[in-house]
Amino acid sequence: MPSDVNALLPSLWSSGVRKDENGVLTVAGLSVIDIARQVGTPVYVVDEADLRTRARAFAQAFEGWDVYYAAKSFLCTTVARWVIEEGLGIDVCTGGELAVVQRAGVDLRRVGLHGNNKSDEELRYALTAGVGRIMIDSFDEIGRLSALAERFQVRPRVMVRATTGVEAHTHEYIATAHEDQKFGFSIAGGSALEALIAC
Repeated sequence: MPSDVNALLPSLWSSGVRKDENGVLTVAGLSVIDIARQVGTPVYVVDEADLRTRARAFAQAFEGWDVYYAAKSFLCTTVARWVIEEGLGIDVCTGGELAVVQRAGVDLRRVGLHGNNKSDEELRYALTAGVGRIMIDSFDEIGRLSALAERFQVRPRVMVRATTGVEAHTHEYIATAHEDQKFGFSIAGGSALEALIAC
C-alpha cells in the first residue's frame, strides 16, 4: 500500500503523467481538466511518447523475435500504426480488431490472430487477408482451418497454444497457464504434440 493514496505510482502511470502545482493531473503536459473541456468526457488519453518508448523497449529487448502488442489492451488505427512503427507486431482476437488494423494500413504479415473462440468467418478473413500467424487453440479449430485453407488454396502459418502447467498464483478467473483450463493444448497430457502433428 502506498503511504499516500494520491501518489502517482510510476508502475501504474505513463511516464508523462504528473500533477501540476494545483494538484491537477496532467498527461504529457496537458491538464486533464483542459482535455475534458476541449473534447468532453468520457475520453481516452494516450501518451504517444510513452507508448512509443515502451513499444520500442520491448522490440529491442527481444530483438530477433516477433513481439506482439495485444490489441485487446487498447486499439485504434493510430495506436496500431505507432506500435508497428516501433517494431512490434499486433495480436488481434476478433474480426473487428483485424479490420481496425487493416484500416490502419498495417502489413498483415505482422499480425497474429489469437483467441479460443474464432469463428469460421474470422478464420476465412485471416486467411484471405494474409494474416501472418494464426494461433491454434483446439482440434476443432485445426479441422476448420484446414478445410478453409484447402478451399482457398492458402497455406497458413500457425502457432499452437500450449498449456505449460505453470501456476502463476493469480485469481482463478484470469489464470491461463495451468492444466485445467480452456485455452490451448497440454504439454504434459500430450495434446500439444498431437496438435503439432495435426497442423
